[in-house]
Amino acid sequence: MSSRARHADLYEEDDDEDGPDLGPDERDLDLMDGSWEQEYYSGRLKTRNWNAIGAGVAIVVLAAILVPIFLGLAG
Repeated sequence: MSSRARHADLYEEDDDEDGPDLGPDERDLDLMDGSWEQEYYSGRLKTRNWNAIGAGVAIVVLAAILVPIFLGLAG
């Protein structure tokens, strides 16, 4: 038996009587009825505010630079 024939047999075992199921299933219902658009554009979907994260990182870096300078001047 060649490797090609063995490879074909593997796929034949996975197929049931009606053939492979390639259609949409319950996980695709939100794509088909458009409910994902309502949820996405409603504003209820939480996203990260990268501007706030960048500002927070900048404040931490600035504090890491300035605090040792002020502690060195005071001591």
